[in-house]
Amino acid sequence: SVAWAGLKTLWFNTGTLCNITCANCYIESSPTNDRLVYLTRSDVEPYLDELTAPAEIGITGGEPFMAPEIIGIFKAVLTRGHSLLVLTNAMRPMMRPRVQAGLVDLAGQFPGRMTLRVSLDSHDEALHDAERGAGAFEDACTGLRWLAGAGIGLAIAGRKALHEDEAAARAGYSKLIAALGLGLDAGDPKQLVLFPEMIARDDPPEI
Repeated sequence: SVAWAGLKTLWFNTGTLCNITCANCYIESSPTNDRLVYLTRSDVEPYLDELTAPAEIGITGGEPFMAPEIIGIFKAVLTRGHSLLVLTNAMRPMMRPRVQAGLVDLAGQFPGRMTLRVSLDSHDEALHDAERGAGAFEDACTGLRWLAGAGIGLAIAGRKALHEDEAAARAGYSKLIAALGLGLDAGDPKQLVLFPEMIARDDPPEI
């Protein structure tokens, strides 16, 4: 048994549907994989109501912005006093006008309590698109620029290529961050979370 030491982060998965198909997705999300149905606000609220103190609530997928009730889910989290961490590819589902308006509204109502952590497989466009498909890097960069311009809390989840050490990877992301005008510190492990490259059939390191 493991002694209960308190809640650090409560995670919700919004479903397996995603707007893209990544080569190494851990749950094989895609535009056609609906094995996990969309999460709804009514699914989430009973668990939020069990919490007795403010906590970090993590949202992942699939692509969370594919879920029709995603803005309502965010609002349910934030109105209860929790902080919100959303993992997203920052592509077209996030860039719909209704979703953008909802994000701007929530960021204004709950300053400093919502962070969108955008996944990039590389600071190099070719390597990123090899994993996520042609044009994915450009679309993600468009989303990143919009988030920064809208004043919405932002972080990046990046990946180190096999030929890179951590210093080289952070230097590469730092150049990208500067080029996009994101105002992030690539040396801060919370603003740029770096994961190792995954190798098929290999024993991956702990994350």
